[in-house]
Amino acid sequence: MAKPKVYVTNGLGIGCHEETAHAYLLAGADPEIVHIKQLLTGEKNVSDAQIIDFAGGFLQGDILGAGMCAANELEHALVQVSGKMARLKDRLIRFSDKGVIYGQCNGFQLLVKTGLLPGINSDYSKQTVTLTHNDCGSYRVDYVTHKVDPVNRRHFAFDGLADKPLDIWCRHGEGKLMFNSDSGLVPREEGEKVRKIVNARHVFLRYIEPHTMCATEQYPYNPNGSVNGIAGLVNANGHIFGHMAHTEVGVYKSRSPDWFFMKEMLRRKGRLSAALKEDDNKGDCFRVFENIVAYFK
Repeated sequence: MAKPKVYVTNGLGIGCHEETAHAYLLAGADPEIVHIKQLLTGEKNVSDAQIIDFAGGFLQGDILGAGMCAANELEHALVQVSGKMARLKDRLIRFSDKGVIYGQCNGFQLLVKTGLLPGINSDYSKQTVTLTHNDCGSYRVDYVTHKVDPVNRRHFAFDGLADKPLDIWCRHGEGKLMFNSDSGLVPREEGEKVRKIVNARHVFLRYIEPHTMCATEQYPYNPNGSVNGIAGLVNANGHIFGHMAHTEVGVYKSRSPDWFFMKEMLRRKGRLSAALKEDDNKGDCFRVFENIVAYFK
């Protein structure tokens, strides 16, 4: 059986494409790193892939807000299809009927700013939530505990991971998910309505307090102050999803702050580092990419 084709975006400030492509390769896919302009111009046809991954980084230098410039480009991009011009955004929406669109960190910000997430009632015509500056007031790098939301615990990407806490690296300055603010354009009543719908249907991951296992807005367990501890979103059919965390970093246990402790515990049981097998070093996040690839096999 042919390996699922993955387009992993790079260029214009994206910086996590190598790690992301490696994760898919390790999981058994056929990843290709493509410049995001190749998608925006139609040089690369989205229909030639099964998975499109918008990798993390700093698209357009986060000018006007994280992912905002790239979102405007994507919103207005036209590509040629069968001799006619079509909106790339419409092509991505149709692509998601069968294909997967996944975004980590800046890629997630892009999906939110284009309205592809959360896609309430399959309406992708406008942005309905936003991601803004962290409450802590600074760029935050931390190893953060997450949990799959019960509403979407059966999602294929996190199969086998839904009933356990997941520690995943976060590194961002604009990760606070909000529905409205006192100084914003969205009325409080409308924001509250969207908040209830999103919590009921579209929450993918939440930041949790590791001792209680409950969703939290408390810093540092919630690194940005996201409302209701929302860390990731998914659309109605489950094919468009993303989060602020960097799952591509967690494919190896050796990326964990606990790695040396884990090796020491193995040493005391008589297992030396030189004897460890490749599978011994696979982290929880490897399962995410493995599940996405397996979805197409």
